[in-house]
Amino acid sequence: GFSIFALLFVLLLRVSDDQAHYADTRLRWFAGLSLVILIGQIALGGWTSTNYAALACTDFPTCQNQWWPNMDFAEGFVLWRGIGVNYEFGVLEHPARTAIHMTHRLGAFITLVCLGSFAIALLRRGQPLAMIGLRIGLVLILQIVLGICNVLFHLPLWVAVAHNVTAAILLLTVIQANYVLRPRKLS
Repeated sequence: GFSIFALLFVLLLRVSDDQAHYADTRLRWFAGLSLVILIGQIALGGWTSTNYAALACTDFPTCQNQWWPNMDFAEGFVLWRGIGVNYEFGVLEHPARTAIHMTHRLGAFITLVCLGSFAIALLRRGQPLAMIGLRIGLVLILQIVLGICNVLFHLPLWVAVAHNVTAAILLLTVIQANYVLRPRKLS
């Protein structure tokens, strides 16, 4: 769903190409790195949800009142379990779910540092890049707050949905930054 949504947004950007483009190689590299990290974090979020790992940790900033609880990374990240497995309510033991949850938290920290730095770099470039940087920064902060609320309030549906929607908005904003930082093709 995120892929289709993102591709439709890229199509929209291409069809209505009324935005200025900026030739800044370092910033373009930073934008690409930010996009890759964000896509990885969104994939981790999907893996967390799919494996019912969102409630593996119900406290913050610790998990199960420990900084590094018992985790089973090998079992948590098996990509294929065969045909005929009933995945309803998950098939993983608690240490595997904890590993998935903690990996998503670590990914959130990496995403915060990378996208936060990218937003600051955009803010320093002046308009209109500063406006994109501001949007990235604000949406990133909202996303982190919603993620923490998911943990502290034990995954209320409206917060989980808002966390998903905010991830989609953040993805579109980072895609827009990548789009305006690519060189314009002359036709």
